[in-house]
Amino acid sequence: MGDFVPTIRERAGQFHVQVRMNGFPTRTASFPTRRMAERWAKTIEADMIEGRHFRSVEARRRTLGEAIDRYLEEELPKKRNGSTSRSNLPWWKKQLGHLKLADVTPAILVEHRGKLARETFTRAKPESARTTVKKGDLPNRRFRSAATVNRYLAALSHVFTVARKEWHWVSHNPFDGVGKLHESRGRVRFLSEEERTALLRETVKDPVLHTFVVLALSTAARAGELWNLTWQDVDLKDGRLLFRITKNATPRMAWLHAEAKRLLAEHGTVRRLGNNWVFVSPTGRRYRYEKVFRAACEAAGIEGFRFHDLRHSAATYLAREGASEQQLKAIGGWKSGVVSRYVHLAAAETRDIVQKMNEKILGNRSGRDAAQ
Repeated sequence: MGDFVPTIRERAGQFHVQVRMNGFPTRTASFPTRRMAERWAKTIEADMIEGRHFRSVEARRRTLGEAIDRYLEEELPKKRNGSTSRSNLPWWKKQLGHLKLADVTPAILVEHRGKLARETFTRAKPESARTTVKKGDLPNRRFRSAATVNRYLAALSHVFTVARKEWHWVSHNPFDGVGKLHESRGRVRFLSEEERTALLRETVKDPVLHTFVVLALSTAARAGELWNLTWQDVDLKDGRLLFRITKNATPRMAWLHAEAKRLLAEHGTVRRLGNNWVFVSPTGRRYRYEKVFRAACEAAGIEGFRFHDLRHSAATYLAREGASEQQLKAIGGWKSGVVSRYVHLAAAETRDIVQKMNEKILGNRSGRDAAQ
C-alpha cells in the first residue's frame, strides 16, 4: 500500500482536509473543527487499506441498471432455474435502474416493496399459446401475493450479493435493512377419492395425458421434472426414473410401480425415433399438458385444481400411509419444512380414528363417571 498523506488547512473558520494514497482517487472534505477533520481522515485511510474505499467509488460510478444487465448476462446462465430472476429483475431496472448503486438505500427498497404489493398486473397474455384468455376478452388484473413480493426482493438482493462478493462494486447489501413480507401458509389442495376417480376417468381418454398425470400422482414429481425427462434416464426393468433437472438443482431418483410402470412401458412403444424426450406432442415438439389437463378437470367437475396440486395429492397420500417428513423429502425432493403440512394434515385426519378407539376401550363416559 502506498504512502498515506492527509493534509488539513484552516480557511475562513473551516478545516479543509485532503486525503491521498497511491492507487486511490484523492478525497476532500470540510469540517468545523480540526478534530472532526482528523477523525474523517483516519476513517478514509482505514477504508482504503481494507478495500472498502474502492468499492464505494464503484458504487458511486455504477448504476443499478448496469448491475442488473451484468447479472443477467454473467450470473443467470449459471443458475439451473433462473426464470424468476429473468422475469423479476426487469421490473427493478425499470423502477430504479437509473440510480447509482450507492443511492439504493433500504428506505427506497422498502418504498418499492410497498409498490410491488399495491400495484396490479396481468399474468395472462392473450397472444400466448398457453393463455386461457378467450379472444376479445381482457386478462384479469390481480395483486401480487406476499410470497411473490418476497421473490422480487430476493432476486435483486442476490444481484447486490454478487456485486459485493464477486465484482467488488459495493461494500454492503442494502437489503440487510429490508424485511420480508409475512407469507400465509402454503396452499394445500389435493384430490379426494371421488375427485381422483373422476379425473382419471377423463384423462384415460388421452393416453399421453393419462400417463403424464399418473406419473405425477405416483411419484410426486413436478410437471417440469416430467417434462424434462429423457428416455436415457428411464429404467423400466428396475422401475426407476432419474430426474436430472429439478427445482432445487439436485438430481432425484423416483420409483415406478404397478400401473405407472405399465403405462410408461406402453407409452414407450410408440415413441418417435430420434427424439429422446419422454413426453412429446404428435408433431414432435415438446409436450404441452396445460390445456388438455384443464379440460379434463372441467369435464370431471373439479374446480380450483392445478397440475401442481397432483404433487400435493401424492404427498398427502404418502403421509396418510405413514411416510415421515424425512421420507417425504427423499421421495419428493423437498428441501424446506413444507412437507410438515402434509404430515400435519394426515395427522388431523386420524382424529376420528383415535376417537373411535378411545370410545371402544374406555367408553363415552369421563374418568369421573366411570369411577362411580
